[in-house]
Amino acid sequence: MTEEAYRTTSRSEVRTLAFYQEGNNKKKRSETTFEGGVNTGTSLFDIGDGETTDEYGFDTDSFPARKVKKGRTAYGTSGAAQTNLLAHFGNTHLVRAVGTALQYNSSGVIWTAIAGTFADADWDYTNYNGRLIMTNGTDEVKSWDGSTLSDLNAADAPLGKYITSSINRVYIAEGSTIHFCANNAETDWTSAENSGADDFTVNGGDITGLTYFKDQVTVFKKNAMGVYYGNNFFTQKLAIISNDIGCISSKTIVEVGDTLFWLGQNDVYAFQGGQPIAISQKIRSYLDSINTTHITKCCAFTDGIRYYLCLVTGDNTEPNIRLVYDPRYGVWRIPALSENYRQGVQLNNVVYVGDSAGQTYKEFDGTTNNGTAISWGLTTKPYDEGLPEAEKTYLDLHLQGLFETGTTVALSVSTQDRNGTFEGMDFDPTTASDYTQNRNVVIPLDTVPLAYWTRYTISGTGPAELQQMQRYFRYQRVQR
Repeated sequence: MTEEAYRTTSRSEVRTLAFYQEGNNKKKRSETTFEGGVNTGTSLFDIGDGETTDEYGFDTDSFPARKVKKGRTAYGTSGAAQTNLLAHFGNTHLVRAVGTALQYNSSGVIWTAIAGTFADADWDYTNYNGRLIMTNGTDEVKSWDGSTLSDLNAADAPLGKYITSSINRVYIAEGSTIHFCANNAETDWTSAENSGADDFTVNGGDITGLTYFKDQVTVFKKNAMGVYYGNNFFTQKLAIISNDIGCISSKTIVEVGDTLFWLGQNDVYAFQGGQPIAISQKIRSYLDSINTTHITKCCAFTDGIRYYLCLVTGDNTEPNIRLVYDPRYGVWRIPALSENYRQGVQLNNVVYVGDSAGQTYKEFDGTTNNGTAISWGLTTKPYDEGLPEAEKTYLDLHLQGLFETGTTVALSVSTQDRNGTFEGMDFDPTTASDYTQNRNVVIPLDTVPLAYWTRYTISGTGPAELQQMQRYFRYQRVQR
């Protein structure tokens, strides 16, 4: 800088120029951990450094590391038709509806037919008084005792689509009416001053779900929610919780620990009593892309710790993306794509799922997708290193993680904040190992020129656990 230029330059400008002149020769370091989840509800530059803009194949095991999800194995043969029900009978059997058939696992993974032909429609169920009671809104309400299937009460039981039970009554929703049986008598739906019905008329429309949570029967419409207080015929009262928040798919209503989760019209909600709380801003783009024509196919299940939500998005007609919310950490991740899960249930602390083709799987079993290596990948935010106005020369990248024998890994970089192309990068070492490694990556200056920011993809197949990533770069002088 000339003496004249120095005299006409402010002190702040001098400091800035001095910083960039020094920074041009000094190597800088930034570090990213992978403790965050996916975040599509905030500006790309404002999400956390440990969050991703897109991902698949990851769960929250080994948190805060980013670990590839557990696998699944086929549980018996396919039912060769869409899964309309996957239920537990007490703690002894699984029962499934596939197309027009009902089946149960009579011995291990052997599926045995339950006599009859039924509507090809979603079923709801409840366990009550030693029986599995099932309804689909078309057939007579069914009762199964582990060996014999019969009508619950062909003359009087309402043909509702949704069912639940308290400690002393069964409740069935038909249209906008909630019917309840006589005290401790699931076949009695007519006794005066014992059984009865309530109309849940708020906002109009039909009821979309029933469940029993914290000693209360909870009822949903797509835009309203209520609960029953008390369970005595004379004191039982249906009260409105919200005339705005409701549920759009009963199959997403799942109790996880002390919290009830479900999918509403605009958000995913968590409820512990009082008022529901929206928890889904970070998965906003996925909710906005739900295919509303097939919205009732969205479903959810739990492993007892986490809430797994399967959505139908875009032009898909079956659930094509599975998200997971872990209430321990408040993060969303995406374990899998294109599973087409329709139903999920827990039996004796083991999770089972059923897909649109009628195949039942034992979930969280093994390290492969029924013998096929699990695919995974993530895309980071665009990192501007705290100085978005300054160009940087990116030099090298270092990635620490566990990449087991047989696992493949690929890395790439882009200098655009969205869309654009990614340039592949070679790393060393290239061999997998059964212990944590540091992988060094040279960022190719011939294909990655000066950039204001960079974002990265890390992808692969097989078991992996990502720990940390460091970027080395140099700031360049800001153009004036």
